[in-house]
Amino acid sequence: MKTLAPLAAIAAAFAIPCSAATAPADMLAQATIPITQARATTGSRIRRELPKLTIPATDPYDKLTPEQRRAFRALFTDLAEADEPPYPADGLLPVAKELVFALADGAVGEGELFLTVRVDEKGEPQSTSIYATPSQRISKEAATVLMKIKYKPATCAGKPCTSEFPFTARFE
Repeated sequence: MKTLAPLAAIAAAFAIPCSAATAPADMLAQATIPITQARATTGSRIRRELPKLTIPATDPYDKLTPEQRRAFRALFTDLAEADEPPYPADGLLPVAKELVFALADGAVGEGELFLTVRVDEKGEPQSTSIYATPSQRISKEAATVLMKIKYKPATCAGKPCTSEFPFTARFE
């Protein structure tokens, strides 16, 4: 199993910040999906904007540019040059859409979400580990969404292997 870099490095390199202004220019997504609450928490009828994806959400791993692959691979501490990490088979867009739908009808709160999904050699999710969460609701919904999708399995020495997929979001 491949291990992950420390939480701070992962959060910095693979985060879903609240505004594009706070994201590094080279990390801005090819697609940006606003997550909004159906009901504002202040009593206003104006929807409060929540996190936006700042990674190439529309592309599966094999369509990422070499720079995007390098940035994602940097999250793993012992990934050999020929090895590949697990990644959602259809990219992150289906994950974002499902998470938007799951969180749309209530308060979300503020804080950092960091979890990993253990993906087997067939690309099937086996379990999640939650390391940081702003609320039990967010971690439950995110884990449920990430356990439903199919992944491109990791490869170790050219063969499919079990590894973890990191997922980080910042809610402000």
